[in-house]
Amino acid sequence: MVKSFFLFCLLLATYAGVPLVARAQQQQDTLYQHLQGVEIFGKPAEVFAAGSRIATLDSTYLRTYISSSLAEALQARTPVYVRTYGASGISSVSFRGTGASHTAVLWNGLNIALPSLGQSDFATLPLSGVGEVAVQHGASGSTYGNGAIGGAVLLSSPAYTGKGFGGELQQEVGSFGRYYTNAAVNYKNQKLSVGASAFWHLAQNRFTYRDYARFGAPERTQENAEVQQQGFTQDLTWHLSPKSYLAFRSWYTSTDREVQPSLGAAYQNANQLDKNLRLMAEYNLSSRWGETNIKTAYFSDYLQYTDVETHSETAIKTYQLQAEQTYTYGRQWSLRGGINLQHFRGDVDGYGGAVEENRSSAFILFRFDPSQQLNLSLNLRQTFIKGYNPAPTPTIGANWNFFSQSNHSLYLKGNIAGSYRVPTLNDRFWRPGGNPELKPEQGWNYEGGLRHVYSSGDFLIESEATVYYMLVDNWIQWMPTRGYWSPVNLQKVRSQGVELSSRASKKIGGVALGATAGYTYASSEQVASYEGPEELNLQLAYVPLHKATLSTDASFRSWTFLGYLMYNGLRYTNNNNTSSLPHFALLNLSLGKQFKLGQNKLLATARVDNATNTDYKTMQNLPMPGRSYTFSLRFTIP
Repeated sequence: MVKSFFLFCLLLATYAGVPLVARAQQQQDTLYQHLQGVEIFGKPAEVFAAGSRIATLDSTYLRTYISSSLAEALQARTPVYVRTYGASGISSVSFRGTGASHTAVLWNGLNIALPSLGQSDFATLPLSGVGEVAVQHGASGSTYGNGAIGGAVLLSSPAYTGKGFGGELQQEVGSFGRYYTNAAVNYKNQKLSVGASAFWHLAQNRFTYRDYARFGAPERTQENAEVQQQGFTQDLTWHLSPKSYLAFRSWYTSTDREVQPSLGAAYQNANQLDKNLRLMAEYNLSSRWGETNIKTAYFSDYLQYTDVETHSETAIKTYQLQAEQTYTYGRQWSLRGGINLQHFRGDVDGYGGAVEENRSSAFILFRFDPSQQLNLSLNLRQTFIKGYNPAPTPTIGANWNFFSQSNHSLYLKGNIAGSYRVPTLNDRFWRPGGNPELKPEQGWNYEGGLRHVYSSGDFLIESEATVYYMLVDNWIQWMPTRGYWSPVNLQKVRSQGVELSSRASKKIGGVALGATAGYTYASSEQVASYEGPEELNLQLAYVPLHKATLSTDASFRSWTFLGYLMYNGLRYTNNNNTSSLPHFALLNLSLGKQFKLGQNKLLATARVDNATNTDYKTMQNLPMPGRSYTFSLRFTIP
């Protein structure tokens, strides 16, 4: 019945002629929002995340690196750790020493993680498909639901601001057989906002590397690592009245990639094809009873893996419905209540038959501002899944501006949050190895920090320090057993660490300068075990203790310069800490020049990635590219 209801909603939206949604409430896409006169930091859902650390990727970087994947953007501009399986493989993201399945990924407010894996492949999420990227650190299960143990990545569709017609065409070429083409068009008037874009990307990845698996470490050319990707987005918003709108969005990506072989491994001619389609319809109404928002969505995720011995297919259909009601009273408080319904159907060769599952949750989010200096939030979510009995997940947070004098402001922040994660479909149903007796993960996150803002004229500096402590019971991890791998519950994992960041900007004459620095220390260890003490109090595999980033940007008249330096510390490749990958640092640089062609603009950009030609690996025995050059032209019609 739930599935039929979802299908009815989607068919109704399509029949009504709603061809595809844009971001309707443009005023809510800005970094700062106003709640009845009270200034609030964050995007709509983040309004209820007082005391949490939230960062938004700057638009200049997103436009410069539009041909990159979301994985590359997060690695360069945030303190999260990105694990990339070679030059053509999947990419996963982890916050604060947690795993990839502990990161919630939301597209316009709905979770898009694959229920089979419990995570998203960030290599299949191109930047050309999103308009804004934000990350929330720490547990946020009460706000974003299942899987938000380490953090959440929040993606929004592009927002179209200018009235009338606009468009863009971009062509890019680069080293190692890299080509990229992107075209976009949009139109907006008082009633209608429409936008569409399409892209094509080819990366042959024929770079040279040292083969340390062979005697003398000879130089070789990488083979079987080509990636070809194409996709489109379409967004439409129709304002039915000044207080209501109807919207429809779509995002399709096809990724065909050769699976890069490990050093010393036999050539398997492995290939992986991913096809991801996301459709969403949204209705929003503002009335004296508050704001009503209803979203219904259909996601289709298909994966085909082949090699000389294997042919495996995975087809996952997801149906979602989310309804929210938000009521704001005066200048002091806002209350949001809602429900989320999900239906999954998995046709996976590894399951031995189709699997279906329903999940639902009810949540209530409360924001209270007793004064302009103090913001409080209290959230609660209860999830319902057959066969499991998750405990309610609460969050309580506070943000206190306890000192403001002259040009200085100091904020004290903190929160306590519960989280949970139900075993994925693969965890339970994969044959052989699936374990239907797995317990769900349950965690608690404690964090506190200090934020300082100094502003004087056109000089601004903002710094933040956060400490956190997290405990996760029944952490799920796949382990080798009886000739195959199977998931087991580790009794308890502890993650603790420090996050530091600072951003400064200044105008000197006609030059605008900016710099951002960040550092994270993340200790993640198993501290209790059901099986024994063999691997207790050791750093978990592929979790670096240290990560640091430094980025700079400068603009003068029609010139723009961007540079960033990223450092990843040593990473162990197993949980007993007997082997590791060394630390490395990457330097990327870009220089752009804008030309005016009447009312239109032409931007020429030259980039150097891995400028120091560092020899590094993100996964054991999988080489990564050395220094590469990219040149692009982007023609824009305002």
